[in-house]
Amino acid sequence: MLRKITKSIILKEALRVDPSASVQALYDIVTSIRTTTKRDSSRVSLAKEHLRSIKSHMRSLNERVTSLEEQLKLLNEEK
Repeated sequence: MLRKITKSIILKEALRVDPSASVQALYDIVTSIRTTTKRDSSRVSLAKEHLRSIKSHMRSLNERVTSLEEQLKLLNEEK
């Protein structure tokens, strides 16, 4: 991944990161954190809950975008 980022910077290419993959990677990182105190455990649990919420919102937004793209396609075909 680092090589890909470096190459894109050198070649002045736009780096396209999949938001879903980023959220999943964050969730995996948070899940792998081992806590020693109850306070840290509750913070990690809250972070997991927020990430699940973000994933859910992203799914609904993707569905909405797909729906709108289909509507636009139909409107363009009618012209």
